[in-house]
Amino acid sequence: MKQITLLLAALITLAAANAQQRTDSVHVAHYDLNLSVVDFTGQTIDGYTDLTVVAKVNNLTQVRLDLKALTTDSVFVNNAATTFSHVGESLLVNIPAMQNGDTAIVRVHYHGTPAHDSYFGGFYFNGQYAYNYGVALNDVPHAYGRCWFPCLDEFTDKSSYSFHIRTEGDKRGICNGLLTDSLLLSDGTKLWHWQLEEQIPTYLASVAVSNFSCYADTFHGIEKVIPIEIYTSPSLHPNVAASFIHLKDVLRKYEENFGPYRWPRVGYVCLPASGGAMEHASNIALPNAAASGSLTYEGTIMHELFHHWFGDLITCERPEEMWINEGFADYSESMIQEWLYNTDTYNAYASHIKSEHNSTLMNLAKQDGGLYALDDVPQEHTYGMHSYQKGGQVIHTLRSYMGDSLFFSSLTQLLAHYAYQNINSYEFFTYLTQVSGMNLMDFYEDWVHQPGFLDFDVEEIHPHGCGIFSVKVRQKGYGTNHLGTNVPVDVTLVSENMEMYTTENLLVSGDTTDLMVLSPFTPAFAILDYQGKLNDATVDATKKVTATGNVTFSDTYCSASINQIEDTTLIRVEHHYVAPTAPDPLPEGYYKFSTTHYWSINYTGAPIDGVWKFKLLRGGNQPDEHLLDGGYSFDNVKLMYRPDGHSAWTPVPYSHSGSPYSATLTTLDLQPGQYCFAVADAGVSVNTFDGVRLKVYPNPAGNTLHLWTDATRADKAILFDSLGQKVKTLKINNDQQDINLNGLSAGNYVVVLYHKGETIGRTMFVKM
Repeated sequence: MKQITLLLAALITLAAANAQQRTDSVHVAHYDLNLSVVDFTGQTIDGYTDLTVVAKVNNLTQVRLDLKALTTDSVFVNNAATTFSHVGESLLVNIPAMQNGDTAIVRVHYHGTPAHDSYFGGFYFNGQYAYNYGVALNDVPHAYGRCWFPCLDEFTDKSSYSFHIRTEGDKRGICNGLLTDSLLLSDGTKLWHWQLEEQIPTYLASVAVSNFSCYADTFHGIEKVIPIEIYTSPSLHPNVAASFIHLKDVLRKYEENFGPYRWPRVGYVCLPASGGAMEHASNIALPNAAASGSLTYEGTIMHELFHHWFGDLITCERPEEMWINEGFADYSESMIQEWLYNTDTYNAYASHIKSEHNSTLMNLAKQDGGLYALDDVPQEHTYGMHSYQKGGQVIHTLRSYMGDSLFFSSLTQLLAHYAYQNINSYEFFTYLTQVSGMNLMDFYEDWVHQPGFLDFDVEEIHPHGCGIFSVKVRQKGYGTNHLGTNVPVDVTLVSENMEMYTTENLLVSGDTTDLMVLSPFTPAFAILDYQGKLNDATVDATKKVTATGNVTFSDTYCSASINQIEDTTLIRVEHHYVAPTAPDPLPEGYYKFSTTHYWSINYTGAPIDGVWKFKLLRGGNQPDEHLLDGGYSFDNVKLMYRPDGHSAWTPVPYSHSGSPYSATLTTLDLQPGQYCFAVADAGVSVNTFDGVRLKVYPNPAGNTLHLWTDATRADKAILFDSLGQKVKTLKINNDQQDINLNGLSAGNYVVVLYHKGETIGRTMFVKM
């Protein structure tokens, strides 16, 4: 008996693992659920479901259905009793042989206490409420129709529905579709009949029972007048208008940009859940807090509504590609910011995108246990940051690639073509490529079909005369399998007077790309993707600073303490989640460079004096978690610097505070350039030169270099080229002096500071 049980369990497990083979052989065209939800004390349900089963192969003699936790009482096929076995979640029904295209009605009588997920999803009794959420966040497979009715519980099998829900007292039964009838039965209970003609997978079917009050309205859509029904407890009914005040405005924008709303009504039902919501087609489940009278849950309200285009209308073919459902719904929250809250002085859309991008980049790997391709996310992380936040960020990037006109028109065509069907990521981008006339297969390969993030940084700038400059871009990857191809990157040049000039959509491929740009001025530095169009591996912050004091560059693990400033300075800090380009082989005494991150910092405008402060974070899943692996101590940490991506790294002096697991490293000055951490022998020199201040600005420089030092401790500066040849000598008369670089060729130079014939300091700069 034990061996038979184990064999059955193995067969059931194998069948579950090959779910797609099941939908290849059988389809449920329609579900007719007849359910009594009256036992709130015992928390049980009972009734029967009629399934219209269609054979997709010849000689079909068995149908395997899913039913979790509930007890099967009897099964009939075309009104004749049949044999069945119900083991675990698998209900195996024997049927007379069916040929391809044949139809049979399978009726399953059942009862019991329905199940719910250990975290979220399933069927709940909560006080005077009974309701379901159609997905399980922990349980696999995630589709959770099986917790309250027998079904083919697959994302890929879509069906129409009838619901006959029996309730007691003043309770209503609310389901998908339209309410077609309600009957008062002889025993005083009521029967609620709902009909949904549009086809949906089982996880989008829903029921909610309580003494609901209905807030009713209508929306004049593109193709029809659509009823709006929002069910809440009577006490929340007065709050509905305020919390849903923008519902029609957003519906209109959804239709304008993605095509008509194709469902029979806009429906919501508010439930006593602590959080979470579910996009049941035309019967969205929300927590009661969503109808508080405030707009706190507005993003959630509209997110679930947008699923009626992405998720409900078209559905991801596999849970591993949940970005198609949840990524678009997540992105809808950014569009809502754009449509409702953008002003002449505040870009709410950009702010929302940037905040989510920074959070995703910092937390994705630790929250989801790694980095995955969006079209192959493990099912234990189906409802994690990859599907939602990274999916939304990639869609923002897609919009930037395509431009608004192609983006919205192409997606509208895709939604119409695949309406009520399933789609995978490859089909998605193949179709977009066809209808847009724009090859998006590189985008698919770079942003969806591989894990991680691409990263872009300016390595150096060279003048070519007549206002033409080449900007050398270095591309890297954070957790990627390959570098991007034909990635459109905006290049913004910044002048010494803080002017900006942007050239859009320059194509970057491979390790390095030289981009030719025309500029009305000599650039002090260049910024890539200043408007944040790309879901890249960089967190950045740009600030105009006008006063002394502490300046924090949010989410970059970098801040500045400004001791002196004459006017306004524009500071740009970029924190790259990729390894810096380390020397190979490493210099003597060095063991390793950081493999996880570095900073690029530039500024222009008024000269400033002060210090940079960098955070070293070694806690779990932090950027420097493994920096000191191998028995090294904090004494081995070096702060490395170079003026640009083409120069050699040199250690710089710093002071530190905090613990070895969360420390702040503070420099002696505010040199622009790149910074990273390295591990070396404790005795490796950092050339402190007694702490004499020496700064040059801007770096890279045009025809003028500003030099800052202490004139009481220095009397001469000499410039040397990369071959060690002396090219210019300057007497130090003031703390701030200008050095004329006219006549010097582009390249790397060293400024050496002297006092009474002795070297007291040196630094590097780049002449453009």
